[in-house]
Amino acid sequence: MRTSRYSPLVVIFAAAAILLAGLPARAARAADTAVPLITRLNEALLSTMQSADSLGYQGRYDKLAPVIKSTFDLAFMARYSAGRHWRPLTEAQKKTLTGAFARLTIATYAHRFDGYSGEKFVVVSEQTPREGNRLVLSELIKSDGEAIKLNYLLRETKDGWRVIDIFLKGTISELATKRSEYSSTLGNQGFDGLMSIFEQKIAGLQAAKG
Repeated sequence: MRTSRYSPLVVIFAAAAILLAGLPARAARAADTAVPLITRLNEALLSTMQSADSLGYQGRYDKLAPVIKSTFDLAFMARYSAGRHWRPLTEAQKKTLTGAFARLTIATYAHRFDGYSGEKFVVVSEQTPREGNRLVLSELIKSDGEAIKLNYLLRETKDGWRVIDIFLKGTISELATKRSEYSSTLGNQGFDGLMSIFEQKIAGLQAAKG
């Protein structure tokens, strides 16, 4: 697995910090838990890692695609990442942006989880930072015992719990970082500029396939 992908990315938005630290956390009700969703995601990631070499990049992409789509609220994440520039987009542009965002998310996971060296996933706990949200704290335990924190923020949707953000190393909001980059690109380069960056990123991940 490419652990270097978990380096801090620069921006932590105040809203993310509030969700993690500023709001009172309480234990989630046993009958209303998001843990099974994260457990299934972890199992799929581990299985992909264990078969990474035989699957290759495209095989990992194909295996993870349905898991990512059923775990993440990709439409919400794409909309949030666009920031204030989302509203002026046409419906066709919104659909295209959401599709490209989904493909990039899947490609990123297919690239990150590209090998297995005895790692395991552990769900540590679950918190309720506010009504309608869950924060599932988990760790990727490397073979040498090092623990990489992967905390998931989920919201309740009509289809059940869905991930809307990942806090790398416990505190780095991946969605906040995407919003900073993508909203800025939309403002400076427009829709076509952002789509070009998405395609370049996806192509780069595929070119670096293992």
